[in-house]
Amino acid sequence: MADEKKMRTRCYYTDYVNHMVRFFLSTPDKLDMEGKRKADLDNWLAVQAVWYKLPDDSKQVLKTIFGLHHRVSEGVRMYCEQTGADEYKTWVFITKTCAAIAKRRGLV
Repeated sequence: MADEKKMRTRCYYTDYVNHMVRFFLSTPDKLDMEGKRKADLDNWLAVQAVWYKLPDDSKQVLKTIFGLHHRVSEGVRMYCEQTGADEYKTWVFITKTCAAIAKRRGLV
C-alpha cells in the first residue's frame, strides 16, 4: 500500500501545461510560426499572458525548475536543495501558476 502522504493529486492538464511552459521558455521573446500549428500559438500566448504578470523572482524560479530538463518534481527537489527554498511553497506556486495557464488556455 502506498504511503498516502507521498501521493499527489495531479490535474489532467499538468503534463500538457508543463510542456507549454517549456515550449514558451525555449522562445520567450517571439514565437517563429514557421512550421507551427495554431495550437502552438495559442499555447504560447496563454503562457505569455500569465508570465508577464509574474514578478521577476517568480519567473526565475520557473526558469530554473523547467530549464533543468528533468521531470518537474526532480527540478523542484534540486532547486529547493540548492536554494533552501521551502518545497511545499514552491509546489503551491507552481500549481497555482499552471492552473492560471490552464485557465487562460481554456483547459479548465
